[in-house]
Amino acid sequence: MAPTPPFSLDSDRYDQSTWLGRTKHFFAVTNPSYLLTSDSQIKADQDAMERFKAGRRAAGESDDALWEARTRLSAIIHPDTGKPIPPYFRVCAFVPANIPICAGLLMAPPTTMNIVFWQWVNQSYNAGFNFANRNASSPMSNTSIATAYTIATSLSISIGLGMNKAVQGAKNLSPGARAALLRFTPFAAVGMSNVANLLAMRSGELSSGIPVTDKSGKELGISKVAAQSAVLQGAVTRFILPAPVLVLPPIALSQVDRAFPSLLKANPRLRPAMELGIIVGCVWGALPVAIGLFPQQASIQASSLEKEFHGLTGDDGERLETLYFNKGV
Repeated sequence: MAPTPPFSLDSDRYDQSTWLGRTKHFFAVTNPSYLLTSDSQIKADQDAMERFKAGRRAAGESDDALWEARTRLSAIIHPDTGKPIPPYFRVCAFVPANIPICAGLLMAPPTTMNIVFWQWVNQSYNAGFNFANRNASSPMSNTSIATAYTIATSLSISIGLGMNKAVQGAKNLSPGARAALLRFTPFAAVGMSNVANLLAMRSGELSSGIPVTDKSGKELGISKVAAQSAVLQGAVTRFILPAPVLVLPPIALSQVDRAFPSLLKANPRLRPAMELGIIVGCVWGALPVAIGLFPQQASIQASSLEKEFHGLTGDDGERLETLYFNKGV
């Protein structure tokens, strides 16, 4: 195990310039135990950060304890509002919440009712998650939120049903090929639905823009180009996220069926238990890997933004070539 680096508020425990460092960071942030964090613990963590900022530490306060406090806060507090994210929509809640959802998408028979229900449950949760973890600098009215939610869930259900019907109606496919495709339909449907959901729930950012800052965090203006980049990175993440969860379990289970046919036949409850175990493992590993694809604090060349950001200089008089924005989760 690598030694604990000295605590800092200006740098990260794990190198955020690499995918591996970001993945390690998100494995830490998605710790489900953070759902049990009390208000008093949040206040204690915030006090520890303020003490450190003032150059002081509590007696016996270690680097490990400070990193843990900062990680816990990053899992709970929204970086734009400074307020706690609703518990069920925090990143640390995503895995526990998605285990029953993914189990339903994969294990329920692909009937019309099941597809409609589980797509609605999945995309309703995703809508809340996307909204709670967006760049919160662009406010949305209740009417806009309701409209975005309706569009997101309607599109998702339509995509899920449409793809399922298309595969079932493919008369030129053998029954075996059709059954195999039906197993992979949830991934394609959920992936495309996730993107549609994200675009709907974060449409306010695209229309209004998001703040752009220098390296120190000083806000320099609002950019729609930066918002497009933030939402695009989020869309890529949302499409890739369900791949391990919805593709790997069917493949793994087919291998298990071939390897242990007599065992599974003699113990009919064993297969659902194994399937659920595989799903849990895939959900647990997929989230940090997917959201680690892009840094939370994303960078962009000033020259690729609107003209108002060209030629800006920092407090030291140096020209600002690279600017930054919060891409959301």
